[in-house]
Amino acid sequence: MLGTEMILEILYIVLIGGGLLLGFQVNHLYFLLPIVGIAIVLIINKIKKDTEQEKAKREIKEKWGKDHKEKRNFDFIEKLYRALLKEENCENIDDTTWRDLDMDFVYEKLDHTMSSPGQQYLYYLLRHLIHDEVELKNRSTMIEEFMKNKDYAELLQVHLKRIGKEQSVDIVRYLLEGMKIVNNPLPLYQILTLLVILSPVIIYFGHGFGVLLLIALVMINGMVYSNTKSKIFEEMMVFENISKLLRCVNEIIKEDGDNPTFDFSKLKELYDKVKNIYRNVGSIEFLEKAAAGGDSTGILSFLNMLLLIEVRSFYKSIDLMNKYKGELLDLYIELGKIDAYIALASYKDSLKYYTKPSLSKKKPYFLRALDLYHPLLSDPVPNSIEVSARGILLTGSNASGKSTFLKTIGINAIFAQTFNTVLAKEYSSSYFNVMTSIGTLDNIIGGDSYFMVEAKSLKRIIDTLNDDVTVLCILDEIFRGTNTIERISAASEVLHYMIKKNCFVVAATHDLELTSLVEDYYDNYHFEENVDDNDVKFNYLLQKGPSRSRNAIKILKLLGYPEEIYKNAMDRANEIL
Repeated sequence: MLGTEMILEILYIVLIGGGLLLGFQVNHLYFLLPIVGIAIVLIINKIKKDTEQEKAKREIKEKWGKDHKEKRNFDFIEKLYRALLKEENCENIDDTTWRDLDMDFVYEKLDHTMSSPGQQYLYYLLRHLIHDEVELKNRSTMIEEFMKNKDYAELLQVHLKRIGKEQSVDIVRYLLEGMKIVNNPLPLYQILTLLVILSPVIIYFGHGFGVLLLIALVMINGMVYSNTKSKIFEEMMVFENISKLLRCVNEIIKEDGDNPTFDFSKLKELYDKVKNIYRNVGSIEFLEKAAAGGDSTGILSFLNMLLLIEVRSFYKSIDLMNKYKGELLDLYIELGKIDAYIALASYKDSLKYYTKPSLSKKKPYFLRALDLYHPLLSDPVPNSIEVSARGILLTGSNASGKSTFLKTIGINAIFAQTFNTVLAKEYSSSYFNVMTSIGTLDNIIGGDSYFMVEAKSLKRIIDTLNDDVTVLCILDEIFRGTNTIERISAASEVLHYMIKKNCFVVAATHDLELTSLVEDYYDNYHFEENVDDNDVKFNYLLQKGPSRSRNAIKILKLLGYPEEIYKNAMDRANEIL
């Protein structure tokens, strides 16, 4: 049995093709049939569009406040950040810190965006620390208003979803560098198009010559169309995506809500400057859709090829885009902001609890947090901390919670200074620049040892220390790549140096000797576990003071090591202590 779409396609062909044939051969009234066919196409397409929009609305509503499981290409997502990094002089989360804090995974948790601009701006936002209270509050207010006006936010997401997350073309690069086309053959293409339009007149006055000319034009324009499309395919895709962007902006402006918080005046101002581009590139997107299956009869695709509509539109648009590339980039960013803020509103609705941070530029630095937790844990154990003008030294066994707590502090400091939200019941702190040295590895290709890589990672932090902004420095197992005597000596001196240079250090170590060596400048905390004859149990609760546990040796017994090893190890540990 034939499907509905196939039956409709046959009907279109019969009405349009049959109507034209009968109109020429039998009666001109049959020319009404193609009009009926085209009307049916338009009606069906309108119904299809409305159906797709309703489906999109339902999907968006169902996804609100939930993780968006999708494949993400971070090489593409980070392009806007990398591009603006070259243009701006600001405090950013460097690559080492981003990697150490597992921020790709954190980003995926927050990424409830609907479009490429939204994805890219959200990534940029999370890597760009803000030290401006007004800017942070403005962001927070916009996000909260989207939370209060969820229906409006979801309506905007419907429009943003139509942009999609196309990743085959780096639009940001084109918006920064412009379109570089060496030759512009537009005058020649206009002549070829004009000859096609005049061909019926030429046929009328000279039938044989006119038919040959038309056949030649079909062949020439077909080759021009094919060759041009293959050569400038990526640029064509850029214009198609620009068209989607501008259509989305136009729709958002139309949907401008009554809430005065949603100030889209900058979006409107930019759109007014570039809307002429929309008129030119809109035809490209329309014809690309037709070529992809939206033109059941093939008539539009044939006319596009014969009259070089898409090709000519492309070359007409180049000058406009190059002229307004700065405005287009600003528009791209503004659209990304809206998408990112709605995504963060959706994410915040998924949280059990959170708070607005109280941030200060006063000296000395401080941090106070009540029931702080990690965003990636499904059932996190919250911890509280309060410290001022001192560092924190964490001890405890492996898997007890030290690394998770270090990352919890770092991630929430980033949240506080990017979208004014912290996963805690109360939170106040200084403004920080956040830097870490946690996950260092041997650099086999570069020839660096573990110690050398770690030393370089730590040196990059030391080089940034200054009196203006406190660096929140998170360290895990400092200098673990060398012998005990040198490690403890070097670590204690580095910890002393950094704390005196306006650096809030939160460090974890297995070296209990450090707890006494740095106690004048650092508060000692630890995590512990309980080991019985059958199991190791962790409570992940932060405890005051250095660790006094020798459970690592008890674990050897639990694993079935010979009793002699266990007993002698315990005796030796007691002697050393």
